[in-house]
Amino acid sequence: MPADTSASRHPEVAAFLAAHPDTRFIEAFTPDLTGYGFGKRLPIEEIDSLYRSGMGFSAAPYVLDARHDGYGSGGIGWDDGDPDAKGVPIPGTLKPMPWAAVPTAQVMLDISYAVSGEPLWTDPRHLLKTILARLAADGLHPTVACEYEFFLTDGTREADGRIRPPILKRTGRPLGPPTNLSVLTLEEVALWSAKADDAARAQNVPMGSIIAEMGVAQFETNLHHTDDAMLAGDHAVLLKRLIRGTARAEGWDATFMAKPYEDEAGSGLHVHVSLADAEGRNIFANPATGEPTIRHAIAGMQRLMPESLAFFAPNHNSFRRFGGLFAPVNRKWGEDNRTVALRIPTDKGAGRRIEHRVAGADANPYLVLAAILAAAHYGITRKLEPDAPVVGKHAGFTRDPGLPADVFEAARRLARASLLKEYFSKRYLETYAHLVHGQHEDFLSVLSPREYDLFF
Repeated sequence: MPADTSASRHPEVAAFLAAHPDTRFIEAFTPDLTGYGFGKRLPIEEIDSLYRSGMGFSAAPYVLDARHDGYGSGGIGWDDGDPDAKGVPIPGTLKPMPWAAVPTAQVMLDISYAVSGEPLWTDPRHLLKTILARLAADGLHPTVACEYEFFLTDGTREADGRIRPPILKRTGRPLGPPTNLSVLTLEEVALWSAKADDAARAQNVPMGSIIAEMGVAQFETNLHHTDDAMLAGDHAVLLKRLIRGTARAEGWDATFMAKPYEDEAGSGLHVHVSLADAEGRNIFANPATGEPTIRHAIAGMQRLMPESLAFFAPNHNSFRRFGGLFAPVNRKWGEDNRTVALRIPTDKGAGRRIEHRVAGADANPYLVLAAILAAAHYGITRKLEPDAPVVGKHAGFTRDPGLPADVFEAARRLARASLLKEYFSKRYLETYAHLVHGQHEDFLSVLSPREYDLFF
């Protein structure tokens, strides 16, 4: 335990160190645009300084792609001299990392410009905050729950770089075949799932059930709903982090790629949304006004989806998921229907809600939440009406011609958005679109083995 050199040690730090005196390091991070961590690992002796003065690092993490390239998006990085940002711990996020090889803590950081103290205009958490304020001004208070699909994989890859299912210690063979909702599959990974549950409890991440999904070694877990949409985004980030961390501690890995296998189901991020009034009552469940209001929200989600798709599907692999089983690429809606993008679950009471099923598991959760809530607000405040609900299977998951067909088109639609710019600044939409476009151009710049198979 670091020596307490200050009588004003932060109470959260004092309580944590009293409970975890063997902690050697602290990982201080902000969720970058991919939803993972960007920050530093510090010796625990520096924790008091971190809480007193914050931590400085580059202001560019929110315009960097999966390889942490920025392509000059928004004039940030080399173009502006790469100025410092300042990160300060977010209250309540100092937690242990039970999967770490040595005792380690983690804390999430709230980021601002080091000189001015202004929030970073590129920070997805800040963008979500502004949209939540917009809804609150009109008496709309979201209740949100996120639901993730992901694949467990082996810690090593095939010779050609492809991933493979985890090798089980019991059999020495890969986990499989795919067995949707199989409890036998869950028993094969019971030790890992228990460690994931332990980590979630240690970090106050409200992880619920884990089920075996449609793909081989694919699983789904849900987060319990919260009336704090920002906290829901934080929970999503922490969930992905602990899923990957506990899998690696088993010698495996976990991926939230939208479509890691050509012939298996993809992985989505489903968001359950309802709206409450000032007294906390679900507006969608109001006997007099609930059904018109939920229709207005759906209509707004339909209207803004073409401009928002780059938030829901940020890369080439994201688009591979669309059109597959239960991954609709349409703007249809319906009661208790998983073939449409906007599903209304069966609960008619206080749990009345919309399940938005478009985003991939690889999307940034704050941007996904921001886009969904902006769309709901747009529809409700304009009293828009959706098309007729779908009953039964939507025809073959056929692609909606009104939606972008690929990531290039999605980036273009976002940059030129006419409706979404009422909620996101034109500067941000253009910057994000430039980054998505640059990442895809970089992806296409490398020859694949498939190209030699076809064109040699």
